[in-house]
Parts: sequence; C-alpha cells; structure tokens
Amino acid sequence: MCGILGGNNFSDIQEVKNGLASIMHRGTDGNVIFHFEKNDFYMSHNRLSIQDLSESANQPLISENEKFVLAFNGEMWKPFFRKFNNKLRKKYNFKTERSDSELLLYYLIDNRDNILEAMKNLDGMFCFAFYDVERNHLTLGRDFIGRLPLYYAFENEKIVFSSEVKGLQSATPNLKFFNVDRNRKAPKGAEEKIKVVEPGTIVTVSENLIGVTNCEIKRWNDFKPEFNPENPTLYTRSETDLKLFEKEDKGIDYYSSEFRKRLEKAVDDELISDTPICTILSGGIDSTIITYLLKKKNPNIEAFVVNVTSNRKQTLKDDLYYAKIASKELGVRLHEVNVSKEDIQNNLKESIWASETHKWTQVSPAVAQLFLSWEIRDKGYKVVFGGEGADEIFASYGDVKRFCWPDPLAWHQKRVNLINNLHKNNLIRTNKAMMYGGKVELRTPFLNKEVIDFGLRIPTRYRDEADGKGNIMKYVLRKAFEGEISDELLWRPKKTFQQGCHTDYLKKEQDTIDQYFNELFVENKVPMEYLNRSLGHVSARIKVTELA
Repeated sequence: MCGILGGNNFSDIQEVKNGLASIMHRGTDGNVIFHFEKNDFYMSHNRLSIQDLSESANQPLISENEKFVLAFNGEMWKPFFRKFNNKLRKKYNFKTERSDSELLLYYLIDNRDNILEAMKNLDGMFCFAFYDVERNHLTLGRDFIGRLPLYYAFENEKIVFSSEVKGLQSATPNLKFFNVDRNRKAPKGAEEKIKVVEPGTIVTVSENLIGVTNCEIKRWNDFKPEFNPENPTLYTRSETDLKLFEKEDKGIDYYSSEFRKRLEKAVDDELISDTPICTILSGGIDSTIITYLLKKKNPNIEAFVVNVTSNRKQTLKDDLYYAKIASKELGVRLHEVNVSKEDIQNNLKESIWASETHKWTQVSPAVAQLFLSWEIRDKGYKVVFGGEGADEIFASYGDVKRFCWPDPLAWHQKRVNLINNLHKNNLIRTNKAMMYGGKVELRTPFLNKEVIDFGLRIPTRYRDEADGKGNIMKYVLRKAFEGEISDELLWRPKKTFQQGCHTDYLKKEQDTIDQYFNELFVENKVPMEYLNRSLGHVSARIKVTELA
C-alpha cells in the first residue's frame, strides 16, 4: 500500500513536495519524485514496502529505455504472478527479483496498445498511474471493486492526481473538496473539480495532457453482465431473470461448500508478503472465519481487537467479549486495544482529516481504526487481514432486512448496489484510516472477484437460516463452517462495527463532525500537528530525479 501523486499542473517542485508530503502517512520506505522536464510532467510516490523490500523496487518505476513510468498503489495476488511473471521476465530486463510493481509495469508496456482489454487479467487490489513519456500520454487505473482510492482534477486545463484528496489540495490550493462522496452538496456557485477514478475503469489523457476534452473514461469491468442460465453469475435487475436463476438451485450444501472453497482460495492468494501478517478479530462471524482460515495457513498468526471503554461496568456482550472467546478457541494471541471516550473525542477531528468524510457512520469506525492501526504498527506489522465485504455479499444490514427482506428481487438488487457502492464508503474510509494511523495495509478476501461472483449466485431463498436458530443472516456462510467453529461464535447476532466497539454514540455528534469537515476541507484550516505527523523530516526524505 502506498501513495501516488502527479500531473502537469504544478507551478514548481515545491508544490509537488507539498502534495507528496501531505500523504506521506501512506508510506515512508521510499519517497521519490520524477520530473520529466521536456513535458513538465511529475510522477511521485510514497512507498510502504511489502513485496520485495529492496531499494531497487522503490517507485516510481521507470522502464529500462526510460520511455514508460509506473506509480502503483496496492498488491497483485499470486495468480497474476503465476500467469505472467516467467513470460515477461524472459522478454524484458527486470531490475528486481519479486516486485509486483515492476511486473505490472512491463505487463502494461507489453499491452500498451490495448490497456483496456489487458486490465481484465489483473488480479489484485490496486490503483496506478502509467505514463508514456514519448507520447506524453497518461493512464489512471483502478481495480474492479475499488479497494484503494484515486482522485484526479483538471485545473487550468491541466491534470493532477493523488491517492487522497488532501494530496490534491496541498499541491494545488485552488481545488476545493465539496462533493467527492456524492452525498454532500457543494455550496452555491462552487464548481466540483475533484473526480474519482471509478472502480473497474481507466482514465486516459492524451494530446499532451491538455484539457478535459482529451480525457476519456473507459470501463473494463461492467460488474453487470447479462444473465446467462448456463453460467448464472447474477447481477440482474430483471424479475424474469431472477426467477430463471432460482430454478438453478443446487441446494444449500452445494452453495456453502463452493463459497467456502472460493474464500479459502482468496485467503491463500492474498497471503503474499515479505513482511509479517496479522488479522483483525472482532469476534463477529466474518473476522472469525478469516482468522480461522489464516490460522490454518500460519499457525503463529496474531489478532487485534479495538474497544472503547467507559467508567461504567462493561456488561455487554460486545466485540471484546467475543474476540476473547474466538482467540481462545482458535489458539490465536489477541492484542486488546482499549481506548477511552476521552481519547475518541480528542482524536475525532483528526479522524475526519484521515478519512476525508463527514458522515458519522464512517467517522465513528474511522476514529477507532486510528488507534487500532497505531497498535498494529507498534507491534511490527504492515499487513492486516479483515472481514469487510461479507455484509455486502449477503446484504446483512438491518435496513435491508426491514425494507427489502420480503421481496427477493429487492433484496438481491440491494446486495448488488451495496457492492457497487462499497468504494464510496466502507472500503475507502478503512483504507485511509488504517494508512493514516499506522501505515498498515488492509486485505479483504471477501472482496475477491471469484468470491463476489459466486456469492451473488446464491439463490435468495438462502438469505437466512430456517432451522430454529433465530432468523440469523448469512446462513450460507455460517453453515460452511458448522462443526469447526463453536455455535456461540457461529450464530452470534449481527452488530455493526460501531456497536461492537462502542463508538455508535457519535451519531449524536453529526453537527460537530460537519463543522470539523468544513474547517478542514472547505476552509482549509488544518492544524499543524496533523501535517507534522505526515511530514516528519520530509525535506531530507524526498528524493527528486530530473529526467529529459
């Protein structure tokens, strides 16, 4: 996980340094700026080294002939390595031994005439900027579900891009953040210039990178394929197709078994790292299953749980309660991150700065995740696994149950919408908070494409269980691990992250959250301590390379 920033809309090198410094919390293992003097184009990168820890894997990466450059944020999984590593190493002169970034660089070079089609072979979580120096041509790309953030904007007919909004605003102060999350209306007369690179798309800018009219957005993963009874991956909005799909029912045992196979494969595919790996364990069914599968692969896996304490006696069966049960049952060492309400209040504003959102539903978990990620990094970890995504696949939210549960089509459409919108809320909030707090990369196997594809093929009649255990959601998932995980954990009732760790009281603080958001992102009043936390010894750390 890293931070990228670049473009041709900078008045001088200091603006680039300011932008890169503002997102330095995304990586301090290598901080580099490339300046292509002829085109006056910049590519810069903050590296969090996870695969191939050598300095030769620092980014941006430039091809041997210096005609192509890549700034990459994310990870490519094992299947991509197996399919392309040997082939491309025979064809190109690599300077690293195991860098997934360099593998992607030469893959894009090899497919530069049809990058849109080539994107379909990428297996990982990622966003990137790929620059063709000779043609002065830029391509921005993002994975199919949008696990990682990437923004861009045009100012004075020139482009700037960054992993976070604060990078854009620090580098180009005229940009204002009004409506990136699409739920907040811009002030009257304000122009929304900051755009999101949407999941499953590439953004290309040609013709010397001048002007919005030369910007083209192309979708490589539609995420709504036509219904096909022979291969019923179901993203349909048609009641007729839904009825056809339901006829394909192969029974609960089949769906439980096959879903588990795909989840196990996803966990294994994502277990690629040259640094230690840990996991988040809330004691909920999703994180418990991920921890259980990781334990089978790595017997020494350690887990973390966050809990907000108060003066009153803790009597609720909350995340900490169940996490202790799960850690003992699975034989996993558990690190408890206990945070006071005073700590939460003191860090509320900074959590908004970190997560770049004004919604209490996102800020309330983000502030707890800051403390969680600090502790994870203090214990020496850069990579943590989590259970995000299962609630979207199975649409196991209270509002879905209240408003969509009686109608199979409405329920199915809701889960498709939840997955399509993940990049606007939970995914990006978690990524930004975890990176800001401890420079920690979160991996989410439930959001593997094969897992999602199969999950949406599970007939709607299996939304909940029907054998007397209380109408509990995610029946297929729970049944897949029946007999291996205790009933107390397997059938634990659903709680939100906020409820489980006790930050749901922040719902009453929405006015305060709005005020803080306006100060930080509209009025640009950012406390120096926030900037200093990212900057460190930034002037000595950033390396600038001038190229022709």
